[in-house]
Amino acid sequence: MTLTPRASLSIASAPLRDLYAYWNERRAGRPMPSRADLDPVDIPRLLPTLILFDVEPGTQRLKARLVGTRIVEMYGNDYTGQYLDEIDFGDRRKAILHDYMTCYRSRTMYVSEHTFWTTRNVSYRVERLILPLSDDGETVSMLLSGLDFDAVVS
Repeated sequence: MTLTPRASLSIASAPLRDLYAYWNERRAGRPMPSRADLDPVDIPRLLPTLILFDVEPGTQRLKARLVGTRIVEMYGNDYTGQYLDEIDFGDRRKAILHDYMTCYRSRTMYVSEHTFWTTRNVSYRVERLILPLSDDGETVSMLLSGLDFDAVVS
């Protein structure tokens, strides 16, 4: 079974809905909250499934600042310190780059899902929520992403 990547305004995953609610509360009516508005102490159960990317000024390149332990476990690599466009995601690379850049350009939440095979040859459906952060309220300076994994029975 292969799910095609999709973008949606709805979030199927309960943890990702919680992440969106937290982000939405912290933006307090602004287009985006800043990184300073977020406190990891408020969302400890979500931390293993989060990725935080810095947007390099002038380049629009995304560099992984933090990669949660569950994500490292699922993908088999810790991408901290690496640029998103240099990570080998195999046949999902183009879709993943599209998702993050769409969120960056639109400055709004972005939700997608797809399947992937782990190094242990297990297929998972992953739902991804990407949320923009801004230091000045206008320019996206970081992207916060939450991932939720479900095993796919084939």
